[in-house]
Amino acid sequence: MRTIISALLALLALAMTAAGLASTWVDENFVQESGFVALAAPLADDAGFQAELSDALVEEVTGSVGLPEQLDAVVEPLIRDAAGAVTRSAAYPATWTETLELSHALTFARAPDPSEPAPAILVLDLGPVVHLVTDSVGGGLGLEIPVPSDTTVGIGSIERGGLLSGIADVVQPWRLYLVAAAVLALLAVVIARRRGTTLALLGLGVAGIGLLGLLARHWVPSLAGQTPGTNAIADVFLTGLATRAGADIASASLPVIVGGLVALVVGLVLQVAFGPRRRA
Repeated sequence: MRTIISALLALLALAMTAAGLASTWVDENFVQESGFVALAAPLADDAGFQAELSDALVEEVTGSVGLPEQLDAVVEPLIRDAAGAVTRSAAYPATWTETLELSHALTFARAPDPSEPAPAILVLDLGPVVHLVTDSVGGGLGLEIPVPSDTTVGIGSIERGGLLSGIADVVQPWRLYLVAAAVLALLAVVIARRRGTTLALLGLGVAGIGLLGLLARHWVPSLAGQTPGTNAIADVFLTGLATRAGADIASASLPVIVGGLVALVVGLVLQVAFGPRRRA
């Protein structure tokens, strides 16, 4: 009976550990504005990402400003050159950070009323970047280039306000999840007949959780690729963000693997040193 209870407590401890670690990452890197900005800000220095974003931005701006066809043919190459120059300018990192802050605020805006259409999961507001591009082009031509009336880009199609507010409520008590996991693990070891073996198995389970996180470098971008965006900009941003998120989760998983392996070794040593010995 003790063995069964110990095994159940160990399984609950591992489940709470996985929930606590996942909640910790989501809260610190997605729900908290500072974490979201820190996660996505390095994309401003990613030449490949910025090249793709620049191309997508050109299509978005030229397709929505409503210029006459004759003028559009002249302005489009200028916008393309300006977009490339802007993403390489000294002012761009601050503009990109402002874009991320606005996007985070919109993403976690209030839940819509039942009569309102469901907004996107994640909303990217490119207003600061679009203004920087159009001001650059307009200053060179000596005329005012109209800015699209809506510079937001939706990613996904399920309700953002209610859903993400619910996610925030679930992940923010991550400290309680980890404390509960520690208590359950301790009870599992105390109740077990073979405490060293139980500790070793708990360590093996924690290392397994860390290994799953290590594989996030591959499965997070793959999962993001299956989420439909509204246009090319949405796809480019989601891919870039998912790549950053997968790499960050993988990096954060290394200490988890090490901790699990340490618990595994300690458990095995304790079992060998203090476990029941067979009579000769």
